Formats: sequence, C-alpha cells, structure tokens
Amino acid sequence: MSRAHKTVGVILAMFTQMFIMKKIFFLIVACAFGTMVFAQYHEHKHAPESVRNSYQKDYPDYKGTAWDMKNNQWHTRYKDKDHENRYVDVYYDKDGRRVQSRSKWDHNDLPEAVRDRMRKKYHASDYNAYRIDRPEQGIFFQLSWGNKKVYLDEHGNEVRY
Repeated sequence: MSRAHKTVGVILAMFTQMFIMKKIFFLIVACAFGTMVFAQYHEHKHAPESVRNSYQKDYPDYKGTAWDMKNNQWHTRYKDKDHENRYVDVYYDKDGRRVQSRSKWDHNDLPEAVRDRMRKKYHASDYNAYRIDRPEQGIFFQLSWGNKKVYLDEHGNEVRY
C-alpha cells in the first residue's frame, strides 16, 4: 500500500471519528436541553406549598385545583358555587400572598353606581364586566367595550389598575 493510500485511510478514519463524536455531543446537548425543558414545565405546574396553603386558607371549600405560572404569579381557577358556578381566576405571588382574584360579572350584579357611570359618562350598554378583588385595593370592576377599558370602584369612581 502506498503512502498516499495510508494517508487517505488515516484522514477517513479521523473524519469518521469526528463525525461520531459530533453526533454524541449533539445527543448529549439535546438530552440536557430536554431535561431543562421538562424541569421547567414540571416546576411551573406544581405551586409551592406556601401558595397551596394560602389558597386552602382563602378558599377552604375548593380543592383539587390545577396550577400554572402566568406573569410570574401562580394562577388557578375554580367554579364559584355561590355565584352561579362562574369561573374565578385567583393569582398568588411566589410567597403565597394573594395578589388578586377576578371573575366575569353580570351587568345586573354590578352596583347601581357602576351601571349609571357606564350609561351616563361612557354611553355604553354593551360591555364586558369583570369583578377584581385585590387585598391592597379592595373590590373594583374592569369594564371593556370596543377597544376601550375603564376600572371603577363600587361607587362608580375611576380607579387605577
């Protein structure tokens, strides 16, 4: 065998070995990436104990909720048995402090002052209403129609969200 053939053989062997090493490297990287993605998914589906305990204290009659992370807050949803099974979305911070709860609200259940304000100032009768309860701000309502949105307290006064 000539020296040129040996050189070609060595070069082919090196390329083959590099090709196999590249495949192994990419396989390891793919496995590591998959593990990180699964860990994040798993982590964002299981609220910390402080959050679960606060929820049970705030809503003792509602169990078996599913959790997810939204805007860096823990979120769950339940059907409110006391209000025609309407959905209530509840948000907690990472330490288990309730940030807010919100639910779609029927026009007839809005305080009269809120309905009057919508009718007189905004001339709106076809709008969506949500009741928002924040521990720091109390209860207020988000009202939206078209591309407009306003927040009113129970007395019909505008508030900042």
